[in-house]
This record gives sequence, C-alpha cells and structure tokens, in this order.
Amino acid sequence: MITEKLSKKINEANGVEINLLIEEKDYAERHQLLSAEQKVVITEKNEQFSDAIIERFVKETDETVSKGTKEFFQSPLSHVKENQTEYVYVESKSFDIINVDAIALEFDEVFEVYTAMFGLALQKKFGGSIRDYLNQHFDSEKMNYSLMFSGEDGLWEVNLPLNYMAGFNEDTTIEQTYQFLYSFIFSLVEAVENNK
Repeated sequence: MITEKLSKKINEANGVEINLLIEEKDYAERHQLLSAEQKVVITEKNEQFSDAIIERFVKETDETVSKGTKEFFQSPLSHVKENQTEYVYVESKSFDIINVDAIALEFDEVFEVYTAMFGLALQKKFGGSIRDYLNQHFDSEKMNYSLMFSGEDGLWEVNLPLNYMAGFNEDTTIEQTYQFLYSFIFSLVEAVENNK
C-alpha cells in the first residue's frame, strides 16, 4: 500500500532531494522511510496537481465538455452545483500513492449533495477496514456512502456524498476539494494498512 509505493518513490530519489506532499512526509517520518541524509522539499498544495489532467464531461453521455485548465481548477466548487449536467474528472500522478487512478466530482441533483466517485485499488479482504473508517467519518444518519467491490476490475467502487463527511466545506475551490479528497483517501488507506 502506501509504505511500498512511498518507499519506491524515496529510493528512486537515490538519497538526493525529494519532493513530497506533507501527508507523504509525515507518513515517511512515522514509518522511518527516510534516511538521515535525505533532504525533503515539501510540495505546496497549490502544486499538488500541476500534472493533472482535468476534464469536464456531460453526465448522461460522457461527452467531453472541455479540457480543464489550472484556471478552471481555481473555480468555486459551486460551479459543479451550477452545472449539474456535468461532472469533473481529474487524473494525477499524486493519486498513485493512494491507490486511485482518478476522481470524478459531481453534484447529485436528486440528493442535493456533492459526490466524489473513484476506484480504490485495494484487495477485497480490506472491505471491513474500509467500512470502519468511512463509518467513523460520515454522518450516516443523514446519508450514507456507497462501497462495492468489482471483482472484474479488482477494486472498490467508492461513491462519497461530501456534504456528510467530517471536515468538508463547500465554500472552497474545485482544487481545494480535490486536495481535501486526497488527504481523506490518504488517511483511509493508511488506516486500512495499519489494520491489516
């Protein structure tokens, strides 16, 4: 999981300067993955998705609306609510560490909530740990998440209604929402890793 992927990233730096997100640095220190001479440069949050592929699609047809830009990423999250026929799709190398390829974000007009959807590449046997973590971080009395294992793809299909997650704030940018999701999924994967 994270230990294996982060160790590989650190080893590939060959003892020279390495750029890590704050979550990665903290994790590496907790798990003693860094050598004493390893110099760590913190990647600022506004640079986390500098390599991201950002796209907007029509929900019904998956037709491309536009290729997103860094400027679009700075749009208020309310853009998603105002354009309910669309969803935002983001791929980034930073997702590799958390076992996710991409995250889609939309506003669910039926339940009137922001929703994140992604595939989490963890084995089926970790289902109990994933559910335990999500149950601790959701207000399930109002609305629950959806979690289903796809044997065909070998991953968990996760659907999170953001409005009921601890720490979610809808008065942010789209980029900040993706940063929030990254931190949340990082903590989720670490919790699963610690329970195996």
